[in-house]
Amino acid sequence: MGFFVNDLSLHGQYADHLGFRQSLEEVMRCRECATSYGRTLRVSRTILESQVYTNQSFRQAVHATGDKNFITLVMVWIDKNGPFVEDQLMGSPNEYLSLEDDIVVTETAIGEAAARHFQGLPAGLVSFVPSDYQRTPIEVSWHRDSGDVETCELPNFWGLLEFEHYLKDQQSLPRTWEELIAQLPARFSNLTFLPNLEGYLAGEPFSPYVVERTFVLLDVLNQLKTCFDAKGRRTARGDELIDNYFRRRNARFSDASEQEKNDPRFRSAMTFRDPEGRQLECFWHGKIKSPQYRIHFSYPIEKDAPLYVAYIGPKLTKK
Repeated sequence: MGFFVNDLSLHGQYADHLGFRQSLEEVMRCRECATSYGRTLRVSRTILESQVYTNQSFRQAVHATGDKNFITLVMVWIDKNGPFVEDQLMGSPNEYLSLEDDIVVTETAIGEAAARHFQGLPAGLVSFVPSDYQRTPIEVSWHRDSGDVETCELPNFWGLLEFEHYLKDQQSLPRTWEELIAQLPARFSNLTFLPNLEGYLAGEPFSPYVVERTFVLLDVLNQLKTCFDAKGRRTARGDELIDNYFRRRNARFSDASEQEKNDPRFRSAMTFRDPEGRQLECFWHGKIKSPQYRIHFSYPIEKDAPLYVAYIGPKLTKK
């Protein structure tokens, strides 16, 4: 899996040299971390002209630090050593790639990472902070000449700790559905997994991408189970997770539609049995795209009630 420095995360947001330098040093630490795990962090040569301050480019801001050692370290990386986005382009100039808000990213690091993903080569991003890109995943749409639109989700990091945790986790990712199911209880100890989850995956082609996104979504649910105070009220961290993953546009978690709930076939498909044999309606679900997979779970999420994960598999409500 390759990673790309998100050049769009530089948009003139810094007020002083110190803030920019601290953020750049964090990106460079991510580069060293990627190398230590046998991964690459590609950067575009054009990032040197990206705007950092109102009237200063990346190149100017680096030189303005006045630190000769720092200047040499950065410029050798971006002027000489790389690796560079431009050295191994996989995107096509005829492709039209955009973000959720219709920002065109075809000829950017995000676009190149997405182009690789669409060709079966998983890729991720490392962004500067603060920026307009402090979110993960970043969804990219591929608008084909036929009029069809395909989307992918790129993991995005803006801090070393999260990035290193992700790389470490990647080393031990399961390589079969059976390994996936076997790892769930230990990885997500705050969740209760219903039996026979493996039955929903039987016969489906194994997908490392689905495994990766499953772990990301289950980690959110696992964290939410810990985000309550002594009186059972959700904490500020819990509110943040709900806002980011349940409420924002194109949120990764959502309720089934009323139309789906009123369709006897779909309602039945989303109804399971808890360990006591009682019916458990799991309309809320986490969403994985390309391929279309879903994780159905009990809701609402409460301090003293089990959070059941009832289903992991292909989308249940396909027409």
